[in-house]
Amino acid sequence: MYKVIIALLIMMVALPLLSQHCGSCPGEMMAKNTYSTPSAKQIIPKAKANHWINDDYYVSYEWNKSPKIGTYILMVNVYNKNKKQVNDLIVTADAYMPSMKGSHDTGDKKMQLNKKNQYAIPVYFMMLGDWEIELKFNKANKQIGNAFVKLDIK
Repeated sequence: MYKVIIALLIMMVALPLLSQHCGSCPGEMMAKNTYSTPSAKQIIPKAKANHWINDDYYVSYEWNKSPKIGTYILMVNVYNKNKKQVNDLIVTADAYMPSMKGSHDTGDKKMQLNKKNQYAIPVYFMMLGDWEIELKFNKANKQIGNAFVKLDIK
């Protein structure tokens, strides 16, 4: 019995020392970002709701159909503070399941402009559950903001 207790105590002390982060963990990578956005996740509350990504731009999003399992088109509208639609940014999207981070990540994919000057990208939902799409907005090779679209595929 004493051997078991000693083994547990050793594991409690040794495991935290052995589990040092390598720098590629999501939390570590987010801490290394050099752009000036708030540290809290900027979540767009719902489709077609306006959300400011910085002092100069706001965005909204919509889907071509209500997402379920399968492929759906995410369309993002970007406007400047004068309420004029903008199409000179580079916008990327990374879709993943937060509860399974790393398993279904698409990685940052560049969104394309459609005929309505919306940034669009197909998103494939392969299973039921919580999903998140991180949108990154870049201008002149500098990230000017980001936002997250959260949804639950049922």
